[in-house]
Amino acid sequence: MENRNQITAKQLGVFVLSAQVGLGVVGLPSDLVKEVGHDGWISILSAGILSTVITVIVIALLRRYSNQSIFEINRHLYGKIPGQIINFLLILYLGFLMVIGFRYFTEFIKLFTLKATPELFLALLIIAPTAYLSWYGLKPVARFSGIIFVILFFFLLLNLLTLKKIRVSFLMPVGAADLAALGQSIIPALLAFVGLELTVFLYPYITDKRNVLKWVIIANLCTSAFITIIFLVTMGYFGENLLKMQVAPLFNLARYYRAPYFGRVDLFFILLWFPLLESTFRSYFFTTYDCMRRYFSFKDQKLAYGLYAALTILLSRLPKDFTQATQLGKVVNLAGIAVFGFLSLCYLYSFFNKRGVKAPCGKS
Repeated sequence: MENRNQITAKQLGVFVLSAQVGLGVVGLPSDLVKEVGHDGWISILSAGILSTVITVIVIALLRRYSNQSIFEINRHLYGKIPGQIINFLLILYLGFLMVIGFRYFTEFIKLFTLKATPELFLALLIIAPTAYLSWYGLKPVARFSGIIFVILFFFLLLNLLTLKKIRVSFLMPVGAADLAALGQSIIPALLAFVGLELTVFLYPYITDKRNVLKWVIIANLCTSAFITIIFLVTMGYFGENLLKMQVAPLFNLARYYRAPYFGRVDLFFILLWFPLLESTFRSYFFTTYDCMRRYFSFKDQKLAYGLYAALTILLSRLPKDFTQATQLGKVVNLAGIAVFGFLSLCYLYSFFNKRGVKAPCGKS
């Protein structure tokens, strides 16, 4: 195994956190308020608990097969040819999510800052640092993902500074939404936790596998806590009616906040969010190529990598605009939830088809 791809379980947790927080947080508060009103925070916490249960199941599956990724596990469970077909579908899922995330990021920059800059030029600027860093392996990508803590600190600080203007009455009464609506709203809330599935592709690269469960759960809990805080603050600040009309509530919160000596506080936070969006895209960019490299066994790595980057740019131009990119992103994220279900079924099926199982469940 290449040393440049070996990371610790803690670094994997940061990697997963950076994949989760970024794209999903931007419009989630307004999406949830349309479903269940001010009780959206209940949906987020419920989705956080459900994603944690899924994490436990996924890690239990990986531990049953020792040092193998989902690619090897699928071949054991379903046979060589069906397993390869399933693996190809998983690569397609990663690729589509990566491409849509890339287009969303490009449109986000154009919409909020560089409106007059050609989109193709923006795409080249965005993909250049990601392609450069990903070429050198998972280790530098995971290390760079640590910048997320600096970004989250400033956004939590923004929420703290706006506490005085929050109306608690906007959050009352608790539990006003009916149970059916709350149950349905867990699905859009669960979309924010898409990213934990990257663990099944990168598991062989982890040096201390016994700690994987702990750090991925910590990443999930951090995502859940951050998104819950964002929802409560934006809801308490804007109220239901105004929040429903927000495209990016988090940045509008910065726009309404007035700080001394600063005319446009929102620009600072928008620019601060860019590295986080880049980290989300980078997580899937690296994982998709790494899976393709293992699946197809490229002979000329440099040529394949260049074509992969070029194809990413070309495919990202297919959505017509920001709205279509957002809609496609939600569809692909729903496929991520389907992947969660598939991995859970794989775990159950592994008790009937024990071919390839090398370790008892629950042991590293």
